[in-house]
Amino acid sequence: MDQEDALILLEKVSKSYGEGENVAPTHVLSEVDLKVSSGQTLAIVGPSGSGKSSLLNILGALDQATSGKVMVAGRDLNACNEAELAAFRRTTIGFVFQSHHLLPQLSVVENVLVPLLAEPSLVTDGSLENRAEQLLDRVGLSHRLDHRPGQLSGGERQRVAVVRALIRQPQLLLADEPTGALDHQASENLGGLLLELNREENMTLVMVTHSRELAERTDKMWVLKGGQLCAP
Repeated sequence: MDQEDALILLEKVSKSYGEGENVAPTHVLSEVDLKVSSGQTLAIVGPSGSGKSSLLNILGALDQATSGKVMVAGRDLNACNEAELAAFRRTTIGFVFQSHHLLPQLSVVENVLVPLLAEPSLVTDGSLENRAEQLLDRVGLSHRLDHRPGQLSGGERQRVAVVRALIRQPQLLLADEPTGALDHQASENLGGLLLELNREENMTLVMVTHSRELAERTDKMWVLKGGQLCAP
């Protein structure tokens, strides 16, 4: 596979769990090849338990492949140590999960700024606070800056989670069932928002979803079945 212009390049990536234990290993991914260009949107669909989240975790440096090559944003993730992987996640990857994981005691804008707590020097000039407020305005939450998560709807909480994932301008946004806990209308709205932000923020979006309707709006859709990516 040609690595030129690829933000993501996987070659023969396999993932197994239970290796070295007194049980047979569970094979989740089997020699997966994948290339995603910078700025592209990609959806991965498939039944529960097919390995979609495992694949996303490998792309986001939250887990390591058992074998194969994993290149993301020019980094060989299999060659990185834990400190390098942590720095890579912090600076390069944005994560959105099915559950928003907002801190209930913090306001909306404070939740958005949580990823910066490990590096307080980043917010001393106020530029990222301004970015947080601008992004919240972009997703229709300018009137909710000082509200707590318990005062928001499910769709609003998930929009806050999206803004939090974007605060550091990641090259790659990974979304794991981002609309799974929402009703149909809120799901439609959030899916459209993610695709719009992909263009506006000039980032790559890889999304795991059960929604074929949403998946068909992306540049490319793959079905994960039997540990391998297949054409829909």
